[in-house]
Amino acid sequence: MALELVGRDHEIARCAALLRDRVPAVLVLGETGVGKSALVAAVRDEIAPVAQMFEIHGSPSLQRVPYGVLAPFLGGLPTAEAGSRLSVLRAFWRRIEELRVGRESRLVLVIDDAHSIDALTAEVVAELVGAGWAQALVTSPDGTLLPPPLMQLWLDGGAERIDLEPFTYGEAARFLESSLGSRVLPSTVRRLWRDSQGNPMLLRCLVEEAQSTGALAERKGTWILASALERRGDGLVGLVREQLQRLSSDERDALMLVAVAQPAALSLIEGNFAAEVVRSLVAKRLILPPTGPDGSIRLRHSVYGEAIFQLIPLSRSLRLQQLAADHRARQIATADGLLCAVSWALGCGLALEETTFLRAAKLAARLGETSLALRAADAVRSPELRAEAFLVRGIVAYAASHHSEAARLLEPSPELDAEGFLTAGLLWLYSRDALGHPHEEIAHDVDRLAEASDGGPWDLLRLVFASVAGDYMALEVGLAAWRANQATERSAVERGVVGALEAEVLACRGLLLESVDAASSALELLGSVEGSGCLAEFAAVRLVYAAVTAGQWGAVESIPARFSGSRHHEESFQLAATLACARGLAFLRQGRFGPALEVLEPTLEELRVCDSQHVFQLCAAGAAYAAARLGDWGQAADFLEDTRSTERVPASIVRPIAGLFAAAAACAVQPDPSAVAALERAVDAAVRGTRRDVCLQALFLWFEAGQRDRLDELLAVSWPMEGEWAEAAVLVSAAFAEGSPDSLRSAGDALRSAFYPRLARECYGEALAQLENTPSRADARVVWEGQRACDAELGESELTTQPSASAGELTRRERQIVALAISGLSDREIADRLIVSVRTVEGHLYRAYSKLGVSSREQLSTAVGLAPESEYTAQQSK
Repeated sequence: MALELVGRDHEIARCAALLRDRVPAVLVLGETGVGKSALVAAVRDEIAPVAQMFEIHGSPSLQRVPYGVLAPFLGGLPTAEAGSRLSVLRAFWRRIEELRVGRESRLVLVIDDAHSIDALTAEVVAELVGAGWAQALVTSPDGTLLPPPLMQLWLDGGAERIDLEPFTYGEAARFLESSLGSRVLPSTVRRLWRDSQGNPMLLRCLVEEAQSTGALAERKGTWILASALERRGDGLVGLVREQLQRLSSDERDALMLVAVAQPAALSLIEGNFAAEVVRSLVAKRLILPPTGPDGSIRLRHSVYGEAIFQLIPLSRSLRLQQLAADHRARQIATADGLLCAVSWALGCGLALEETTFLRAAKLAARLGETSLALRAADAVRSPELRAEAFLVRGIVAYAASHHSEAARLLEPSPELDAEGFLTAGLLWLYSRDALGHPHEEIAHDVDRLAEASDGGPWDLLRLVFASVAGDYMALEVGLAAWRANQATERSAVERGVVGALEAEVLACRGLLLESVDAASSALELLGSVEGSGCLAEFAAVRLVYAAVTAGQWGAVESIPARFSGSRHHEESFQLAATLACARGLAFLRQGRFGPALEVLEPTLEELRVCDSQHVFQLCAAGAAYAAARLGDWGQAADFLEDTRSTERVPASIVRPIAGLFAAAAACAVQPDPSAVAALERAVDAAVRGTRRDVCLQALFLWFEAGQRDRLDELLAVSWPMEGEWAEAAVLVSAAFAEGSPDSLRSAGDALRSAFYPRLARECYGEALAQLENTPSRADARVVWEGQRACDAELGESELTTQPSASAGELTRRERQIVALAISGLSDREIADRLIVSVRTVEGHLYRAYSKLGVSSREQLSTAVGLAPESEYTAQQSK
């Protein structure tokens, strides 16, 4: 199937069915490039057994020539008869009959680009269809006028209509993965889909351009956008040139003026060209219909703009400048108009105010248009604007992970306003932290710069530094002092940054619902300020962290919508990758290791390109843990190598979480005494620390490792905390501490309802073990059903009374311990013999039970087929 037909199964089937049912004519309409010709080819294959197709192609150059497009079928027709419709009809039919392979099959005339055939040809086709001699399959861009005879078929009810729409996001994803042959990152799909607006032809063109420039690259089986998209390549320019050649001179000039002046006022275009020219461009799907009270006109596909700029002749350039000059102020008042005007000005040397170039540079940097951002920043030469131009260049360098250059360009300057100062300061601190500069050195430089400065919110920057350094005691004290010392009202930007920092402190203290509220309010403040995209993302990350730690999974999905309203894009600063990492963490906390790995693995590749929020190691550690819990030791080991990268410094807010997941993953891969001891040391450090959120994560990972000796600590930590995740910890720890089947079953039921299926299964499993030797089979059955339902929710095999695994599927250490257990040794005796801890033995047996689908030692022998005197026991007895 042609790539353009991805997602077109329904349309193909419907078109073929209509033709089989002898519908006289089928109209296939859609914008240029949407795949009408590909659909016709697919339908031809579908109906080949019962019908034969002959194609007639419309052409603008032959539209005024009577019967011009029928010329290939009219060979031998005397010139004197060429004007006779009856003679032409007979000649055409005679030639068709000569070419037909099977006379018994039906005839289908395909009229491609039917809007461009002459009226006389349309009459011939309509007459053949009306007489029942043939069916017609007509394709045409929607919005264009068909020749009256063909239109009459529709009006008379003799035709059915099929509309081809551009790709949806999901269809675009399938198209890209089919064409590229492997997985494509969701953010890459989103960017290409957005720029092409789902048009298959444009989507293919953008992919080819991106591949040729290296912007689209494959990393470990995943396609990602490794750099900014280039919109001036030969492929796109050639595509636009071909479409321009189909237009009249007035239509081309009007389209060029729209490209230069968009959003162009309707009065500007109609004042220089006839109103029918505008209607024609709208009908041909090249511009959008006028919108707004005064009428604003834009290109239908924004990517055409850069290509059109390349095709405007120099002789026409000056004229277009003159026409658009009076409209310039209105144009640059809009975001897309600002970028359009500046891009055009930079390309043709048009002089604009430097403040206009600077505004465009900031906007382009926020939207990821790095090439335009740098060109616009380079056009700013005034000394008083130099600091802001440096800020833009620094933002671009930081987005590309060029931290050395970013640290040089982003040193905070009092010449910047509060938003610029804090943006520069935040990224300057992030860059230096990523470079591994000692925190003492950074603190000294902050003090030195502040002493030499006569302005700027240095007090707030010191608080940001405390966050970057992970000094939460200093941050909490500093925030209290900042609040107490404010005699005057601070700006929205400053209050927003303070709110984000307070949200971070609240999350660390375990006051997660308060943290969510504080971060949400901070995001509202920062999102209302033009140009504060970086600071808004700073607040967004803290909102996401608090929401995930609280167990409010839906809040993660709501973040992109909070940005889209003000033309922030989640692609900017790779915020999409940070959000995806948070989604993966949410899956981990629900125990859904398969979905977690599906999210985290491609996200890690994207973070290799740009890790603006410094979550790479957290993503790698989470992926390692998910892979280890799924039994993919090799992949887990690869991810663990990523966590040890000295070039990646995780943000302080996630640094201890990343370390815990890495230790837990290593323990799951090879649960030997050293790995268990390393995990225990990490848990001990978290318990001794001041961050309640980290402590909760640590104790949960210890529990998931099969250890049951710290349930009282888990209860003590989670009890005063806010959020559903803490409530789940309370349920688990209390139920296991009590140990009764009823409490465990009740906890399992509650955890299932709260969408924690793996924790629920732990409770059900423990309850089932308690009920094993009791006479209450009904109670055991209820618990077993709950356990089986959890397995189904997790996508894992159902527990049955039959073995679900073989001894060969266990790890070597698990086989060894299982064999000793079958021989009758107790956990303590096994631990003494293998020189490991009792907890290690319990953990291996627990995982073996889960893999084998059993709940007692008595069932092990049958499940694995090992005799008590196996190779392991024999070896130990020697």
